[in-house]
Amino acid sequence: MEGLFKEKAQELIDSLKSTCANFGLGNDGNEFKIITQVFLYKFMNDKFIYELKKIKPELQNAPNLRDALKAMSEDEYEMMLLQLGGNTAKLKIEHLIAELFDSQAKGDFAKRVDDTLESLDTLNEGIFTIKTDGGARVKVFDRITQFISDEGKRDGFAKALINKLV
Repeated sequence: MEGLFKEKAQELIDSLKSTCANFGLGNDGNEFKIITQVFLYKFMNDKFIYELKKIKPELQNAPNLRDALKAMSEDEYEMMLLQLGGNTAKLKIEHLIAELFDSQAKGDFAKRVDDTLESLDTLNEGIFTIKTDGGARVKVFDRITQFISDEGKRDGFAKALINKLV
């Protein structure tokens, strides 16, 4: 299992590197930031779903996980989040990769991706906080599409990244 995970992780990293290169960021100093943050987002999303299915086993057999989550009351969803524990990021339904993927045609996709990452950073500030020696908080997620200087290509870049994660 470990070998398969390592292989899949390397495939994802290579495909993200390729995407960055296709948008002019190959071997750019920001390429590492983008790949790291997108990989972390994928990991957080997958771990969140895995842990939810452990808390609520009926979600494992749900034909559509997002629909099952959306059918929950707000209180039920919040109670489920409280059961996750301290090692798992909390995500709202709109933070899920599948939700972003399905919203690609709505326009301003790059902004939506960046807003999602920033929202995740804020929502999970108490769980995943990095601080400097002086006590200043370092953000886990940045607005990754800002590194594409041609604003007209940012939506395409964001779509290419999210498509790799699905």
